[in-house]
Amino acid sequence: MPEYSPLTESYAKIQNWARAHAPSITFRPPAKPADIDNFAAKSGLVIPEDLRQALLVADGETPTSAGMIGNWRILPITEIQGTWGLLTKLAEKGAFTSLEPDAPTYIRYAWWHPGWIPIVESGVGDYFCLDTDPTDPDRAGQVLLFLQNRPDRPLVAGSLRAWFDRIAHDLAEGAYAYDEANGFNSEALMWSSLQKKHLFDDIEGKLIAEG
Repeated sequence: MPEYSPLTESYAKIQNWARAHAPSITFRPPAKPADIDNFAAKSGLVIPEDLRQALLVADGETPTSAGMIGNWRILPITEIQGTWGLLTKLAEKGAFTSLEPDAPTYIRYAWWHPGWIPIVESGVGDYFCLDTDPTDPDRAGQVLLFLQNRPDRPLVAGSLRAWFDRIAHDLAEGAYAYDEANGFNSEALMWSSLQKKHLFDDIEGKLIAEG
């Protein structure tokens, strides 16, 4: 298996890059362990250790942050819990029943699945999620992309640790450019994804919410 840097090390590199190159990206203080445990108890999910570690480094980004993940914002635990609850309730009520996703075999065939934990948001209903209930239990913790109005469900990384390691590497190598007026040059840093690296390249405009 590939060797990845510890998540806390990669996250520190990402934060340091933001401080040096993107001062409009701002992070919250570490989350309270009790808040993480509260979400686990209410959702019934096993919280991946990678996510727990990330939240104890920083409880996501501030509400006004420009968005560390290619203009998409890393969520704090309260928003993770609220977003998971809303999407899961909509699924239980049948809101997505008629919709057909386009997912690889190692991601469950569902428009939304309660085993997915939203961790990064676009501002318009799209989320990167940690998958706690994949078709193969050995893949638990993989990162997928949930798009509200599109069927694509690409695999982004095998774990949050692997994803942050790749992002930290690509930022250091200059794969992404950032300016205060327009943010990142790549929507959601998808060039660091395992699948559909160019998913957003040909879309006119941006998916993120303006202002």
